[in-house]
Amino acid sequence: MEAAGRSFIHILQPCGVTDPSDSSTGRLIKEDRYISDSCESAPFVFNGSLMLMECIRPPTGGERRDYFIEITEVKTGRQISRFAYGYGLASLVVEDGQVWVFASRWEDGTWNDVTLFRSTDLSTWSSRKVLEQGRGEHIFNTSVCKDADRYVMAYETDDPRYVPFTVKFARSNDLVNWDKIPGALFGPDRYAACPCLRYSDGWYYMLYLEHLSPRWWFETYMVRSKDLRTWFPSPRNPILSPGKGEGINTSDPDLVEFEGKVYLYYCIGDQRTYGRLKRAVFHGTLEEFFQWCYQE
Repeated sequence: MEAAGRSFIHILQPCGVTDPSDSSTGRLIKEDRYISDSCESAPFVFNGSLMLMECIRPPTGGERRDYFIEITEVKTGRQISRFAYGYGLASLVVEDGQVWVFASRWEDGTWNDVTLFRSTDLSTWSSRKVLEQGRGEHIFNTSVCKDADRYVMAYETDDPRYVPFTVKFARSNDLVNWDKIPGALFGPDRYAACPCLRYSDGWYYMLYLEHLSPRWWFETYMVRSKDLRTWFPSPRNPILSPGKGEGINTSDPDLVEFEGKVYLYYCIGDQRTYGRLKRAVFHGTLEEFFQWCYQE
């Protein structure tokens, strides 16, 4: 979500009960609670524990020091790390015993190129810029996954040649050196934001945010592709739609498989002044979740 930022106070409070049918799903069940008042987040498993990365930022404006990343242990709520001041809209992968965080840089009132933050212990972080924006554009949310033999990054841009926002793609053999993929696009003709990219059984699956214009209404959809160019929508779309107590927004999806379940984190709110982090649970593996999303 681009418009609204978050304060720095973690909260846990009840909200209205959300009927799973509100989001056109049967086995993806929304939990009846708020997790925090952050927006962009990414769950991950590290050393056998479920962790949550959250991007902390003010509602609007602010200085670079007001933008940073936090990592907490989900079970205990214990803060593990705070780093990357001046960065946000981040995603991550865990590879080779390391956590690789890809974050956009906040400067001059907007978002810019992508920087890699890397750590083996969640305490000490190295950093390196890995993806430059093109002329006239800015880079917002990112998502990285591993396919059969390399890594692929989806990144959201406001390239003036297309309708903002549009998703582009890059590839890497080592998570450090990235090459943009010519002609690989999603949503150049409409608002398509907040990508969450995964790979399973020969398919790239991507959750993303649709703005149901002219309404002020935002839902998470899913598409899949073999080549990052031709995309097929899920017959279950929308995967997440705002229900009771969720405002007009279910944005910024990210998900992880842990102990036989898929946890899908997402942001609710009004896309202008506030947002809160919530979670939905699918009982099964990631592969089963993707298969379910494409069942007629």
